[in-house]
Amino acid sequence: MKRKPISERPEQRGVVETEIKAVSSLLPSFGFSADRMATDDNIAAWHAAISTFFDVDELAAGEPGPFRADVRSYAMGSVLFGSARASSQHFRRDTRTIARSGVDHIIVQNYLHGGFHGTAAEREISVTAGDICVFDLAQTLETWASPFENLTLVIPRPMLDPRLLQIQGLHGLVLTGDSPLTALLARHLHALLDYAPRMSFEECQAVVEGTLPLVSACIRGEIEHRDVEGSSPAESSLSRVRQYIETQLLSADLNAESVAMHFGLSRTSLYRLFTPLGGIADYIRSRRLHRAFFDLVGSRNVRISEVARRWQLGSDAHFARSFKIAYGITPRAARDVALLSSQQHASEGADAELSTLTRWMRGIAPPRGE
Repeated sequence: MKRKPISERPEQRGVVETEIKAVSSLLPSFGFSADRMATDDNIAAWHAAISTFFDVDELAAGEPGPFRADVRSYAMGSVLFGSARASSQHFRRDTRTIARSGVDHIIVQNYLHGGFHGTAAEREISVTAGDICVFDLAQTLETWASPFENLTLVIPRPMLDPRLLQIQGLHGLVLTGDSPLTALLARHLHALLDYAPRMSFEECQAVVEGTLPLVSACIRGEIEHRDVEGSSPAESSLSRVRQYIETQLLSADLNAESVAMHFGLSRTSLYRLFTPLGGIADYIRSRRLHRAFFDLVGSRNVRISEVARRWQLGSDAHFARSFKIAYGITPRAARDVALLSSQQHASEGADAELSTLTRWMRGIAPPRGE
């Protein structure tokens, strides 16, 4: 049976909702419809709704009509879930966006209509209707989307299978629509959208407990399938070494020699494995800088020098130089951007219009700087 577009579903119609529903036991929900708003108000609502995730411009570029966007989101306890339908646009998530948002989540999106092309970090990515894509909000993204309709699940990083989080290729992963795993996960997401408006908070806890293992299993199955089909022995070895490095980043003893000894490899073999990634030393440093970045933007109480020492990143001056080369801004600037965003958010007040999704995102964000 053909699914109706979001704006045609009875439970999706309505005016802008600027406050979380606090009545009854139903899930808190938030949304707006372009049909009930002036174009400028619709654009403002869209910017506010997704500002924690992306910066956008080139709205409805080349389209005959004005920009339109419909949103419906549900707070399902520890995860967020919702649907969106919008005109074409340019999405960006750069280092300043990451610092400003101060969140570190994984996004899983199923495209019902339309799609996009662009880059996820350094990976070229293209998504069409029926595909499911995965984004790591700790990494950069730039895409150009055609008019689209999608379903989005936002998951705090610690809630996913730890084996997934040690796979750096997760960002920009695309599960194509012709895959049985994609179809299975897509049907589950469709069912969530259908039942979320009538689901109680108590019921959603059981649903989330079943949804997260399913998401992890489908993503892991796709990754393992690709490994079997296309990975060479060297690529499999590289994946195992990278997973090990991820668990040892706090250790002062982590270096090429200790890694080679742990895996019984010669230094020459280890260096050869990491040549495509710029060398093992650069790889270890980049992963430590990644962790340091979120320590800085997630906690105003820890000193920059403490972050540098914690992640074995050398002197304050050396850390600042390495950080700026990696992210284009200094450690202090990254913290200032995050702090300014936090102060602006606080000044808006708990009932500020259209800040609901931002409040939810910050509410489910995992603790930082511990």
